[in-house]
Amino acid sequence: MPSGDTDDAATESELRDLVDRLLTRDPDVHRRALERLAEVGDERVVPHLIEVEMIDAIGNNWSEFGFPEVLRDRAPPRYLELPEASWPGVEETLAAIADPSFDSRYAWVEWETWYSQRDLEPLAGFDDWKLQLYRSFLPPVGRLLDVEPREFALQDVRWGNCDSSFLAALNGPDFVPGDAVEADGSGGEYERYLDADDLVFGFEFDGQAYAVPRWVLFPHEMLNVELDGVQLSLTFCTLCNAPILYDCWVGDRDLTFASTGMLLDGNKVMFDEETESLWSQHRGVPIAGEFAAKGDGDVRLDVLPVTQTDWADWKAAHPDTLALDLDTGYDYDYRFYDGNIGFFRHYWEDENAVQPGVEVGDDRLPEKESVYGVTGEDPESVLIFPVEAVRERGPVVGDLDDRELVALADETGDVAVYEAPPAPVEEATEGGDLVDAEGRQWTVSRDALVGGESDDRLERVAGRHGLWFAFRSQYDDARVAAGEESENGE
Repeated sequence: MPSGDTDDAATESELRDLVDRLLTRDPDVHRRALERLAEVGDERVVPHLIEVEMIDAIGNNWSEFGFPEVLRDRAPPRYLELPEASWPGVEETLAAIADPSFDSRYAWVEWETWYSQRDLEPLAGFDDWKLQLYRSFLPPVGRLLDVEPREFALQDVRWGNCDSSFLAALNGPDFVPGDAVEADGSGGEYERYLDADDLVFGFEFDGQAYAVPRWVLFPHEMLNVELDGVQLSLTFCTLCNAPILYDCWVGDRDLTFASTGMLLDGNKVMFDEETESLWSQHRGVPIAGEFAAKGDGDVRLDVLPVTQTDWADWKAAHPDTLALDLDTGYDYDYRFYDGNIGFFRHYWEDENAVQPGVEVGDDRLPEKESVYGVTGEDPESVLIFPVEAVRERGPVVGDLDDRELVALADETGDVAVYEAPPAPVEEATEGGDLVDAEGRQWTVSRDALVGGESDDRLERVAGRHGLWFAFRSQYDDARVAAGEESENGE
């Protein structure tokens, strides 16, 4: 019901007093305040109600909605167990004020999604109110959110029903010979767990190949490791399907990254433990705190290529690859995630379901289509290559920063992007792997396209995986290659 069209008109002062009562540590006060808000029916309090509804739903249904799921059989974080972390009747109050009425087991997700499609103006003072809510009832998250400067609106940040303590990064894991952990082998000192069709995130560093199974990384969403003296972070936004590998050297020091437990426009928000600055997982840039204060867009993590493929194909392409040792020390039942989408089933199986916090409005590609994106000099601009289009059509050429790039399916079937020879570029019928517009042959390696009759090299260009919505929501300019060159938003 719009503000000013209420069953029982309330003053601005009373409304602010009512939402402030939702911050007290007394569920009975919460209940009475919600009953009065339902009577008043002013939609300006909907943003406040959405915030407390999610905490209420997760805290009171931890065994069903706790994340990561492997921790549901353990006690929830203490701050969610406290009796005051409850807002009895909040969903009924939302239904009394707003148009829809959701009654499924995922009602809190449906309310979040509904809210994300609307531009609702909250009461004055909402930012301070939200910071107080998070500091009081989600203290590990609130401590991180309460930082300046911020390059985003607080209303756009969503709690991702976790924090850095129970969505713990996988720190300092061991990598062992891939042959030693293959499930179809026998004997040895390491657990044999990797099946041929397991999806892995593969990467190379200093000439050595590494593989991390998706289902092992899933409950961590981040892996921090030092390789040959270089600190790397393999970050993973599960709902964006975005494994992105970063070099953690910034300025004059290495940073250690962890998950905040927050989402911004559908993408996870990271933080560095050294300054507690907030970072965009997908763009690799600071969005709040000390590093954001440096300004000018100069601070940016270097990205390294990651390959998404199955273990058999990765191993065939990299026979000497190392693989993650399953004995991580974290006491997780990793096999829970082996082929199990569990809590996310409604999200992955319903093509209309969107990530809470994401506004639908761009139909160039299906929201959850797998794509590969490359950024250039401007970190806010990205060139998109739809994965299936590359696989079906062969080499796809696009331009970025006045240079042409070519995307192709590599030997594992995943997308790799290189500096392009003269276009058009086609698969060769004989000789090399590719032939350009001048008839020159090119051989594809992981690091470069190599001229068939010369030492010419066209280097690989590192990009990042993800679903389409993650790119269109995270970048100011997302252009789609493969015959669709429209500007973002047109």
